[in-house]
Amino acid sequence: MKISLHYTLQSDGNWQSTYGDFLDEVKRADSLGLYGVYVGEHHFAEDGWCPAPFLPLSAAAPITRKVMLGTDIIVLPLHNPFSIAEQTAVLDVLSAGRAILGVGLGYRPEEYTAFEKDLTKSGRLLDSNLEIVRSLLEGREVTAGKYELKIYPTPVQRPRPQIKVGAKSEAAVRRAAHRGDAWIMDPVTGVPVLQSRLAAFQEELSRLGKTPVEIPLRREYYVSNDRSENDRVLQLMLESYRQDYYMWGHLQDEKGRPVDPKVTPYEDIKDFVASNMLVGEPSQVIEKIESYKRKLGITELLVKMSFPGISHEMRMRAIELTAREIIPNC
Repeated sequence: MKISLHYTLQSDGNWQSTYGDFLDEVKRADSLGLYGVYVGEHHFAEDGWCPAPFLPLSAAAPITRKVMLGTDIIVLPLHNPFSIAEQTAVLDVLSAGRAILGVGLGYRPEEYTAFEKDLTKSGRLLDSNLEIVRSLLEGREVTAGKYELKIYPTPVQRPRPQIKVGAKSEAAVRRAAHRGDAWIMDPVTGVPVLQSRLAAFQEELSRLGKTPVEIPLRREYYVSNDRSENDRVLQLMLESYRQDYYMWGHLQDEKGRPVDPKVTPYEDIKDFVASNMLVGEPSQVIEKIESYKRKLGITELLVKMSFPGISHEMRMRAIELTAREIIPNC
């Protein structure tokens, strides 16, 4: 089982410490044999959420040797695809061939408005942008007005860095089968709905004659031998979810239906939200990972511990415990 770290780089405002701690943790994860480090993108959130994932990933490149460095996710419809292809290529060069490009639709109206993009056309924007990005990363010319353009530098990886697509709805999951090398299963959807989505994804792959490079699952995560610490961490994660995912309208119920914060109180769904978090003692975490493997066939687990209130020291301990007890037993 490949285990990777996922970061949003949220903070109470001490940004230098947040980003410095990230680099310390990435360096430690690299030395302990974790597979990858991913950074997500959001904008205009008071507690942070990294707005420029390629920058911290590029800072991590020269202080690491083996760990993969990826975005999870870039909200691709917001961006110029030529710029995203170039940034991916530069990261791949800086890291000697360790870049991964994770992309998705996003869902926050204020982000689309600020970037002057139409949210109702997000699917079409993702498709067209991703086609351009893929072509450029593979060294092909792309037409821009009267010009035929290639990007430089070219990536180290051949034919290009992996492209992983985050998606929630069945239509988006089927799109991921067409456009990406893998589908990243999100952290807010329950396993039964993910199983249904996975069946649609695999059906589409079969029709296309494709095989995914990985079957990745994203989950909120913490592991400790201290039960009271785990309980405290779970409450911190749930409160963070209330302040962002719930208020942003990003959560789903157990049947995969969107949760409207104007209609459904957070208390009504909090237990379901907690059930999708991977928090506990090593034996409990291992048992749940094994369940994910049986039910979803996952090959990579992307885990997020970077929540407000979970200190750098706590995350370092959890990274070390993950390397020592979780990875060898999963």
